[in-house]
Amino acid sequence: MAAIYSGIHLKLKNPRTPWPDKLKLARFAWISTQCLLPNKEQVLFDWTSHALTGFYNKKVDVPSEVVEGLWTYLDDILHSRKLHNVLSQGKTISLRLTLAQIINDRILECSSEFNPESVSFHTILSCCHGILTSPVLSVTYTAKYELLVELLSRLCGLSSMQLRQQRSEEPLSLKVFELLLLVLNTYLTVQKQQANSNRVFSQVTAHLLHPLLLLRHLLNTRVWTEKDDVKIRQHLSKEIRSKVDAVLQSALFIPDHLLSYKEEVLPSEDKAGAKKSHAGKGLQGPINMILLKLNVQGTNEEEAALSYAVKSNSLTLLFKFALDSFCKGAENKQVIFHLMSKLITALGFTDELDIDKKFSALNWSIALLALENLLNSCLAGDIYNVAADRIQHGEVQLNFYRKLARLLFNNTQMGIPAWYRCLRALLALNHHILEPDLDELLSAVWVDADNMEVRVKKAREALVSAVLQTYAKLRQLPKLIEELLDVVCRPAVDELRPPLLPETIQKALSKCLLDNPPSQNLEICWLILKKIQCYLLPHIQDETSELVLKVFSLSLLLYAVLFSFKTLDNSTPVLIVKKTQNLMMEMLKVAEDLLKQNFVTEGPWMEKVQEVTLLLTHTWVEVDTLFQIHCSKYTSPTASQNGALVDKALTLRDMESPLSKLLQNLLALHKLKVHLLKPSTETSGASEMQKMAQFILKKQELSMMLDANQIWDFQFCTVNANTYMAAHWFLVTSNLPLIAPYLEPNDTSLFAECMLKSLLQSLDASESNLENTGISVSLISRQLLESPVLCELPEIFSSVIKCIIKAFFGQLGSSHIQFVSPSFLKPCVEMVGFEDEETNVKRLKAIGQEMLDSVKMSSSIPLSKTQADRLHQLLKVTSVLNGNAMSSEDYSELFLTLFMLTSCVQCDESIDLSASIGLLKELFNVMASLLVVKNSQIILKVVHGSNLLEATMTSLFSRSSKGLFKGLDGLIWLSFLQSVQDFIQSLIQLIIDRKSSMCLNLEKFTSFMVESNLTAGVLAVDAGDLCSLQLHLVTLSTLCKEMITSLGKNKQLDQTLTHLLEKATSVMEPAIQAMLMRKGSRQIQSFSVEMVTIMIKSELARASISENDGQKKISHMAFYRSFCQQILKELSPAPRPMDFRISSIHYLSAFYMAAEKTKATDLEELHIKILQSVHALLSGTWLSLSDVKELEGPVKELLNQLVSSCSQEQFHLLLLMLREGLVPAKIEGGHCTEVLSTVTFIKLLACCQFPEHCSKAFWLITPQVISNLIFVIKESSKIPSLTRALTLPTLETLTVLLRQGKAKISNPHHVIVVLGALQFVPLDSHSMEDYHAAFEAIHEALFSTIHCYPQVMLKASPTFLNCFYRLVSSVMHEGRQRGDSDRASEKDKESLLKCAMLVERMYTHIASAAEDFTVLSSFIVAQYVSELQRVTLQPEIKAHLTEGIYCILDHCVEQDVKFLNTTLQMGVKEVFNELYNSYTHYHKSQRQGEEKYTV
Repeated sequence: MAAIYSGIHLKLKNPRTPWPDKLKLARFAWISTQCLLPNKEQVLFDWTSHALTGFYNKKVDVPSEVVEGLWTYLDDILHSRKLHNVLSQGKTISLRLTLAQIINDRILECSSEFNPESVSFHTILSCCHGILTSPVLSVTYTAKYELLVELLSRLCGLSSMQLRQQRSEEPLSLKVFELLLLVLNTYLTVQKQQANSNRVFSQVTAHLLHPLLLLRHLLNTRVWTEKDDVKIRQHLSKEIRSKVDAVLQSALFIPDHLLSYKEEVLPSEDKAGAKKSHAGKGLQGPINMILLKLNVQGTNEEEAALSYAVKSNSLTLLFKFALDSFCKGAENKQVIFHLMSKLITALGFTDELDIDKKFSALNWSIALLALENLLNSCLAGDIYNVAADRIQHGEVQLNFYRKLARLLFNNTQMGIPAWYRCLRALLALNHHILEPDLDELLSAVWVDADNMEVRVKKAREALVSAVLQTYAKLRQLPKLIEELLDVVCRPAVDELRPPLLPETIQKALSKCLLDNPPSQNLEICWLILKKIQCYLLPHIQDETSELVLKVFSLSLLLYAVLFSFKTLDNSTPVLIVKKTQNLMMEMLKVAEDLLKQNFVTEGPWMEKVQEVTLLLTHTWVEVDTLFQIHCSKYTSPTASQNGALVDKALTLRDMESPLSKLLQNLLALHKLKVHLLKPSTETSGASEMQKMAQFILKKQELSMMLDANQIWDFQFCTVNANTYMAAHWFLVTSNLPLIAPYLEPNDTSLFAECMLKSLLQSLDASESNLENTGISVSLISRQLLESPVLCELPEIFSSVIKCIIKAFFGQLGSSHIQFVSPSFLKPCVEMVGFEDEETNVKRLKAIGQEMLDSVKMSSSIPLSKTQADRLHQLLKVTSVLNGNAMSSEDYSELFLTLFMLTSCVQCDESIDLSASIGLLKELFNVMASLLVVKNSQIILKVVHGSNLLEATMTSLFSRSSKGLFKGLDGLIWLSFLQSVQDFIQSLIQLIIDRKSSMCLNLEKFTSFMVESNLTAGVLAVDAGDLCSLQLHLVTLSTLCKEMITSLGKNKQLDQTLTHLLEKATSVMEPAIQAMLMRKGSRQIQSFSVEMVTIMIKSELARASISENDGQKKISHMAFYRSFCQQILKELSPAPRPMDFRISSIHYLSAFYMAAEKTKATDLEELHIKILQSVHALLSGTWLSLSDVKELEGPVKELLNQLVSSCSQEQFHLLLLMLREGLVPAKIEGGHCTEVLSTVTFIKLLACCQFPEHCSKAFWLITPQVISNLIFVIKESSKIPSLTRALTLPTLETLTVLLRQGKAKISNPHHVIVVLGALQFVPLDSHSMEDYHAAFEAIHEALFSTIHCYPQVMLKASPTFLNCFYRLVSSVMHEGRQRGDSDRASEKDKESLLKCAMLVERMYTHIASAAEDFTVLSSFIVAQYVSELQRVTLQPEIKAHLTEGIYCILDHCVEQDVKFLNTTLQMGVKEVFNELYNSYTHYHKSQRQGEEKYTV
């Protein structure tokens, strides 16, 4: 042994031994059990360290491949099981510090010359990882703090360099970021253990501050791509940012440093309270040290921009840390303010808040964002107390914020949204900050603002709204409006100012005025009116555009104010009423003066003056009328000459301005409303109202409608030539119930034509306009078409339908219509000389007969591509119509029109075949929808139902025989067949529901389908006309299904229907066989299975009605059996389309029923084969989880059929099959689909109706099944990929067993073990969809337990609450507030909200079972507040959780509250007190109020 030892050791130390041999010897020494070196592990570590140190210190010449081998050797040792065992036995091994230093140096080299392909690079990182993950070896770093700081700094540099190479093709290295997170965790632990906080501060500021902040900035701003590793993107980046924040906050801002910060930032007069002895012990200028490290200057423009971005983003972060650490309660607010002022000046400003010479204008955007965040943090921290600042500190904060405001106004950045948000934050701090510059503010952000970029506009309007709300709260709105009026009346820089009242600002103003005192609102109106009267109107004839525009802006403002505050009523004080009357009188004078003076005939600004005149008139008459209606104390100034003002305004002609036209329409509408309010005594009233209605409609303008998709935002100021039509159309449609009774038929027809035209235009245009908040003509028309308002106006609705019919005919051409059905083009008057209901029916019958004749003669109407597209659009409009509101005549005519199109139109060769079929499909869909409305039976008075069915099939067979359906894609063809089937089904249902001549119609149509020459030709075709066969089968199967539903009502009807069923099924078998002989797609197989299934059901229905033996009645049993055998062969061995699987399972269910009916000899064998086949199907590896879910319904139906009358032997075989499927080895062997199949079977069986002997057996073995299922959950939960695929389905099965076994599972132990299994279900999925599924599954299991087993709760409550606490804590963790870069999608938010609702629901269930949880109520609350203290929840999540915990607090007695206040920790106690106070204030008082009135 000594020889072995001395030989290896000497050879390793011998300089003559070649390095490759030394490396081989070292490897042998490590792995060999025969080499018994004393302290072998330490010797080999020392040798490796010595070799690497010698090479990197250039003392030893080692070949590069050996250096590579040395690193690999070291890595292998560090990650070996042998080393782990040695260390776990307590043996001490140390690494040399030089090795740690070499690793640090190599990482530094890698960050300067990054080469991710280098093997040594990854090996070095792996070595570092191995050292740090070992508690014994990591002492090398943790014992030498500076070494660990250096490692972290260099790893930050390496990570930052990778992140900066955004355009590089190389992906981010996962190992780098995993190691970085490990080092951060290690460093954070070591930093907390350091006794000298000053040393930590110095080390962090000197070596870590800038690297960490740069890294954080790059992680925040990186645009993540698909090539980036998912783990880095979703997990590591968030964890690293979190750890960086923890490092910086715990190093730079701890209570021990507060005095140093005070010493530095507070003015000399505020330092009296600071300890004199602190100067020697504390830090000297900590904030200056931090800022010095942040002021890194870049070597070029790109570097300089990055440095400034890092600095500005870091300042807000550092301020947040300071706020969280130092500003608790009302303490240290002045320190925090002075700290903030230093951070703001560090953005590139001087101490007096002027621009620094070095500040680049390119940095304004970033600087303003940082400033906004700092001000918002200041607001959130509540560090500005206005009274304390004035009394105790000489308004130092106010003066600073004013300087800041002047900085913003002196350097306006009106193209940057953050500029507006900074002003808004200053306004929120104190309105006095901006008040000295109020005129400048109003000019810059309201009156003269010209930047219309969406983000800027949104920020600007939010600021103006905030200004309005602030002054409204201060009751100083008149002061603000007065300042605004002065700004408006100033000479404008640009004649074309933006609109004064955009939609958002007008809404904010209206809301403020609604809550404002009436006296102030009147004062505002007087201010506006006086400004118009005294300043603007006397000079309006000077023909200067500026004055006219100002008058118009003020008129709009006056309109907005008057229409926003509350109207006068009988409770209004008399003084307010008198002031209002004076205002209205003065306003009337202005309006009358404008109407009298005829200065509106010349000059370029004539239109604007007209607009002002009409706007003031419209405002006055509307407000005056409202006051008269609601306030009896109010006397109108024009009571004697009522309506004269409106008449005069309506006499103004030569209106070229769109707004003037709209205002005149509004005045005409006002006049119409006034007439309607009067008693109808005047004979001229009706004609007057008819004139007004026609004036409002303006037929000439409607007939010239151009663009129906132009958007209008409801504002008068935006009405122009483009938006006028939308504004006019909105006026007409919104007042249609008032106008419609006074419109002539020509007017309603024109209205309908315009409406249809706009609807068709909207179908042509893109849908991008729908994202806009405004309206367009087409959008209004669409909403009107879908609303019930149109149905309540029969004349208008009828005109729309007639217009649509006319549009259909317009596409086809009158000559073709004349050829197919001449009566369509003849009105009733022309046919019989007069018009009544009877003559209408005669005309419609004539049309119906002509169409049937044209079908028999195979008449066709050719269609071009343009015509087909137009018809498709018209059908889209028609499909929206409400059939229940149609008159009988309109309904019949529309249906016959559609039927004619279906039967006769023929698309030419230029049209794609799929488009042609799409048109036919849409026609059948629309007709089917019309057949289900309440007045649909009217069509059977016009045309016999059997005739319609025959004509439909004749037309379809004719098209098929011409080859028009050949070459279609299988899915398109099956979709078309479904539409045909829906139409035929609706029509047959209508015939059956009507009852009149039902048997006659059904017999006639059945005979046609079975015996007619046309159908005989379809069945005899040898050329392979598969489409005709399928049409034939679809029709017969639909006929059979509908007849089956009508059986059992009376004997005579049953005899007829069974005869017809026999007749139909007799031809279905040869048709199906003929179809199967032709090669078809998988969809055709599915189709065939469905047809045969209906055949079996038809024969079963016949057999059940007949008094004879069922065996004789099922006549195609051999055919069905052969079909069954084929299905059993094809169902499971390979992937099949889902519709084939479902139809096959339905077929097996029907066939088994038929086999039972006929008492087949092989019934037991069939039973076993079906079970095995379905089990094999569910075990298919090609099935997804959603596929299995889709199959559950049909399989459940089949199982119910199989077990409803099964014998003990059959049931025993079924249980054996289930037992074999739950073998644990299958999960380990990767046969999870077999286990899932068994789990699904158990779930479905639990819901089936067993015979009594089977039911006893099933529930007897259920405890054993539960144990097996719990084992499946435990095993599958270890593999993350199986959570959704197996763990959750198994948990669902357990839940179903608990629910179904409510009265059968008596032992509480079985319920408790299920609760225990819930702990194994993972709740840490990266996908919110998977998280929600797991959450819901656990919740449902808990709900089933508490709902179905209340007797178990007394024993199981601790286990139950532990499971439920997992849900609460997880939803709190997922529902915490996140940063902008970590925001969840809307879909994820919705899923999380559902989870919160489930938690709230469970709290209510626990509260309702209070007797089982009385002792634990305080424990539940303690768990909740302990978790709540750790996170800040999203408001909507918190709302639901709070409502739930309130229900638990209802059962907490006073003793529980005292117990919680005594036992909870300090921070948690504060959270509890806040919760309990809100509970007492909001919930408890409301509940007690409800109990007061509860019987």
